[in-house]
Amino acid sequence: MTTSNSAEKRPWYLKKGWVIAMCLVTPPIGFINVLLNRNRWQRDEKQLFLGIAIIMGMFWLLKFFPFWVSIVFAIVGYLVIDVWPEEPEREA
Repeated sequence: MTTSNSAEKRPWYLKKGWVIAMCLVTPPIGFINVLLNRNRWQRDEKQLFLGIAIIMGMFWLLKFFPFWVSIVFAIVGYLVIDVWPEEPEREA
């Protein structure tokens, strides 16, 4: 888990509250933010953010597309969360 000092040094768009707000209000933007910065969080934080973005993204897709599109989005989202290859941490 991150300490308060490391959380304070993060830019605004990487702080937990802002990321959750982005994922709730605008799931596509939150999803892109989490994927682009996935190496800056621990695995459990990243899964939380992606899970919120995927669930809210399903609701967004239900407004515009048939039900099966939301199901496909959920399956792809699950694969991104669990199967996405993580880069090994490099020792400096």
